[in-house]
Parts: sequence; C-alpha cells; structure tokens
Amino acid sequence: MRSAVALVAASAALLGSVLVAVPAQGSSAQFAGVRQATASFHRVDKAEAAGYEKFLPCFESPGVGGMGQHYADMDAIDGTVVASHPEVLVYEPHGDRMQLVAAEYVVPQPAWTGAQPPELFGEQFHRNDTLGIWALHAWIWRPNPDGVHADFNPSVDLC
Repeated sequence: MRSAVALVAASAALLGSVLVAVPAQGSSAQFAGVRQATASFHRVDKAEAAGYEKFLPCFESPGVGGMGQHYADMDAIDGTVVASHPEVLVYEPHGDRMQLVAAEYVVPQPAWTGAQPPELFGEQFHRNDTLGIWALHAWIWRPNPDGVHADFNPSVDLC
C-alpha cells in the first residue's frame, strides 16, 4: 500500500500543472449515476478486483462522526475527476465486514492550478494540506445529516 506522501509525490511528478476537468454542476441524476456505477462495490472484493486498495487507516472524529475506511483506485488519482468513477470508496467498518457509505473525489494539489478550488456536483472541493489533496465526499449510500458533502457523518459508526 502506498503512503499519502508517495501518492502526492508521484502525482506531482506525473502531472505537473495539469488542470482537472469536472462538470460545472451536479444533480440528483448524477448521484444516481454514481450509485449505479458503484453498486457492485458494496462487496469489498469487487472493489479490490476493480483496482481499489485499502488506503490509510480508518478515519473518525469522536463527537463529530465517522468517515470510515478508504479504498483508493490509485491509478484514478490522475488529476481528472470523473463522477461515475470516484477515486476513493469509503466503507463503514462493522467488525470484519465493510459497508459502502460514500464516494470521495480526490485531486492532488500539485495538479490543480485554477484560481478557485475544483468543483463537482456544484460543490467546491476542500483543501487537505496534510495529505496534499483537494477532496470532496459524496455520501450517496448513507444519508448525512450534516450534508451530502460533509467530511464526517454522525450516522457512520466510529472506527
């Protein structure tokens, strides 16, 4: 498994200042398309067979909510965001079982040269300087009372 630092370094080396192409606005139809595209990934083995790999430890914020265990398609973290192919799938751990709860879109910071943050579904990505990325969650499989694009979800169990 690659480290976050290696991910950013490799992305920067390969991409330089490539811009990210993202749709200008989102709709519930686009979320339906993401659900359809990721439906088979409710089983982690199907996600792994499609190129997703366990990435980083499970994320949580006690008092705020869970985020979950991330599975990343490292080859998709290339500076181009495609709504129907999220770079990361997020799973809620239940012992040895994982439940798909969200998709996450990732843009390496070195790949983004725009004056404004990247956007998808009409929502701006936020900067994560610790990981060197721009990120946007889409809680498409587990409703989030804090909003569909919030980082943490109080409805998701802690790790």
